This record gives sequence, structure tokens and C-alpha cells, in this order.
Amino acid sequence: MQPSTQGSLDTTAEYKVSLATVIPNHVDDVVSGPCSPSGASSIGAFLAAVRTRVDARLREALDECEAFTLEAAPDAIGILEATRDLTFRGGKRLRPALLAASVACIDPTAYPDAVADLGAALELLQTYLLVHDDWMDDDPVRRGAPSVHVALARRYGDPHIGASAAILAGDLMGTLVHDLVARIELPTARRRGVLKAFCRMEHEVILGQCLDVTHSPDTDRVHHLKTGSYTVRGPLLLGLELAGGGEPARRALDAYGTPLGVAFQLRDDMLGAFGTEAETGKPVGGDFREGKRTALVQHALAHLGEAGAKELTGLLGHRDASDRDVARARSLIEASGAREHVESRIRSLREQSNAALQTDVLRPEGRDLLASFAALMTERRV
Repeated sequence: MQPSTQGSLDTTAEYKVSLATVIPNHVDDVVSGPCSPSGASSIGAFLAAVRTRVDARLREALDECEAFTLEAAPDAIGILEATRDLTFRGGKRLRPALLAASVACIDPTAYPDAVADLGAALELLQTYLLVHDDWMDDDPVRRGAPSVHVALARRYGDPHIGASAAILAGDLMGTLVHDLVARIELPTARRRGVLKAFCRMEHEVILGQCLDVTHSPDTDRVHHLKTGSYTVRGPLLLGLELAGGGEPARRALDAYGTPLGVAFQLRDDMLGAFGTEAETGKPVGGDFREGKRTALVQHALAHLGEAGAKELTGLLGHRDASDRDVARARSLIEASGAREHVESRIRSLREQSNAALQTDVLRPEGRDLLASFAALMTERRV
């Protein structure tokens, strides 16, 4: 069957417009940023359109998985139920939206069914990674509810079984990811490019996770590999490969995505240190209790002086740390100037991303979307 390059996004009543028509037509609609009324409206419409299509594809994939699971091993349905719940429990669908925005930079009408399949694959990859990450970090809460390993421990009445089942639950999502990617219908050369880009993205995020759990002091490399790979650069490169973009467009998207991926993780670190549980969906102070050497912590240790650095070091890495200990660690970080330093760096990285969009090799409607995403991803509160 030959893939269609247009029309598929109009096949459901909910998804009333194609990718091309949800892209803002005027620069002023988006360059003012998602925090302004016009920017919020434009990027909000785009995100809503992408979410509708991707969520429909996610339900199809998970329903197929459920049918097979109930036939093959009904007693194992718990791992699917837990991961399905996590997949639809929040999540902004930023990765599929960045994929679609990248396609918009090259050819807004290119292979909409493949865009939906890849977008769903990115979301299930996120589920897979979150399940394993929460188990590795022993985080009890994700998106305002029990993490998958905690939920499964309660279901099976045993923490070890819960952890083991969570690993398998993540692995199960990994199989669905590869199934979705394998089904994508594209011309041979583009399909090969998409598969290669997806595998490289997974490889990078696994390496980044390894650096993170081993407390690598090279935080920029951790951010680049662990978060930037599959949150920003990966979706952008997948969109480029799918839409048939050339080397100049690849360089422009990489120059945009590389600093934005780091900025996104720095904002995540800021929310982890200074946000509330309502904002992050995770317990306050988790990074402190895990002893993570975030950019905030590294700056503080370098600028507090010997006594302050020693005190901060003593407060980190204790799973049973009290709220008072967490508050003290936060106070020391504030006193070191780390918060202002990281905020300044986020602004600088966002400026680098926006500067990379000043090029004619990307379509203007796609550039406008990416400028709006740069603001959304660096100013976010969740």
C-alpha cells in the first residue's frame, strides 16, 4: 500500500483540521510567546490538535496490546493497566508536538499518519522511560499519583514483585514503541532515516540515564543525552527525516534543539528544587534526597565557601531527609546565587535557540511554532 501524503488527519470528527491549518499563519500570533493571549491561543490550538490525533493512536495501540495480553496471559494485565494509566495521567504531548512542528518546518502535508504513529511512539517511549526512572530513583509519585512500581507493589502485595513487574511494564511499553515505529509507511529512504534516528535517540537517552544514576559531574552532557535527546533533538530529527529535509535544515534544527534541550532540563531542575508538588506532580525535594548533583547544586558547592559547601553536602543523598533539611538545602542554594545563575543560563540558552531560527531553510510557519515552543518549554511551571 502506498502511503498518502495528505488528508489522513481529517479522518476523525475530533481532528477537524489538517496539520497545515493548525499552524498559525501570522508571525505575531506566536512570537510573543505562549504566556501572551495570542501566543497561548495559537500554540494551544496546535497542541490540542496534536494531542487529539496522538491520543487516538495511543488508545488504538494500547487496546491492541490489551486484547493480546488478555488472550495470552490475563493474569499479567496489571502491568498494562498501570502503564496505560500513567500514559493518560497528564503529560503535555510536547514531544509529538515538536515532531509535528519539525515536519511543519519542511513540508506540513507530509505523511500525517506517520506523524501520528511516531508521535504515539514518542509518548510510549516516555512512559517506558518514566517507569524505569521512577524505580531507579525510588520516586513514589509521578504526575500526582503512585509511580508504577508503587502501584504494582500494592496490587501484588510485595515491593520486590512490584519493582520486578514495573521493569517488565516498562519493557512492555518498549515493545509497543518498536511496533508503532515498524508499522510506519514511508518511502524506503525516509523510513530508513526515521528508524536510524529513532534508534540513535534511544541509545543516547540510555547513555544519559546511566550518567545520571552514576552521578556524573558533567551535567551538561547528562542533560544533552538524557533529556535533550528524546525531548527536543530526537523529535526534531524524526520530523526532518520524515518530511525529507536536507542537511541545511538538519543543522538549523540541531542548533535550535541542542540548547533548548539543556534549558528544558535546567528548568526541570529548578522546579525540582523550588517548585511545589502541585506543580511538578512529585514530592518536594526529591532531587536533594537522591543526592543529584544538578547544575544548581554544583554552582552552590563552588560558591558557598568551605563551611557552606560542607553543610550542603551533608544534607544531600538522604532518603529519609526531613522537610526541614530540604528547606535548609534550598536556602543554601539560594544564598549561593545558584538560582539566579541557572535562570540566567536558561534565558541565554533560549536566546541561542531562537537565534538558530533566523534562517530561510525552515518554513516560516514552522519557525514560528518552534519560537513559541522555546518559550513554553523554558517558562513552564509544570
